[in-house]
Amino acid sequence: MWKVTKGGNTLYLGGSIHLLRESDFPLPVEFDLAFSLSEILVLEADVEQMGNPEIIQYLLSKMFLPDDLTLRSVLEPQTYELLSAAFLEYYMPLEIYARFKPSMVVSVLSLMQMQRLGFVEQGVDDYYLAKAKENNMQILFLESVESQIDIIVSMGDGYENEYVLYSLYDMDSVEEALDILVEDWRRGDRDITELSVLEMKESWPAIYKSLITNRHDEWMPQIKNFLNSGKVYFIIAGNAHMHGPYDLINLLEEYGCKVEQLKVRP
Repeated sequence: MWKVTKGGNTLYLGGSIHLLRESDFPLPVEFDLAFSLSEILVLEADVEQMGNPEIIQYLLSKMFLPDDLTLRSVLEPQTYELLSAAFLEYYMPLEIYARFKPSMVVSVLSLMQMQRLGFVEQGVDDYYLAKAKENNMQILFLESVESQIDIIVSMGDGYENEYVLYSLYDMDSVEEALDILVEDWRRGDRDITELSVLEMKESWPAIYKSLITNRHDEWMPQIKNFLNSGKVYFIIAGNAHMHGPYDLINLLEEYGCKVEQLKVRP
């Protein structure tokens, strides 16, 4: 959690874990403090819109491979077999997703893994979205649900094989890393997540550009407007956006802001 000030104006910037376990609650007290001091909540996107029939139709129009392409035709045989083996761990044949884009198949696999690890409760974003509604607090979003869908479904386009391999590699290490990452986040430390983001940037630059760089370029003009509005905004975005060489913290400091980590001592 960071307090950002410039020219007498203030906003709060919190790094979110999008899915949490029941044992991860209550959240760090710094989140409630920032929420209590803010007038407007800002999240990445309105995920509740995923139940909207128009949004569902939009997703359906994007999630399948074009023409007669299949997973077998866009992935190298060894990569396909590795992906198939990963699905069999959940007693599901990969063939039922034969026409899905690799990004969607990876999303399905990732969700199943998170559920197996107990990450089925709401995340930080969901928690404060509900809390803001209870308090009749104004809620804004940095991007549309459609733009988030576009990001997800386009992941790996043109480098499908590399993307699937990256995702499988990430999932292999996630089980033992998750406890460490969540604890790192809870303490307000940066080292573990910082290393993870740097590894993404160095080893998978196209993914880093899609998930981080491009989105920050879209977000920063909005965040500057929030900061200059005279109102106090509480912005919650994925924790990865707070780490690395092009993180929101560095960008705000380059803009001339004073950025200090908010820590409430017991």
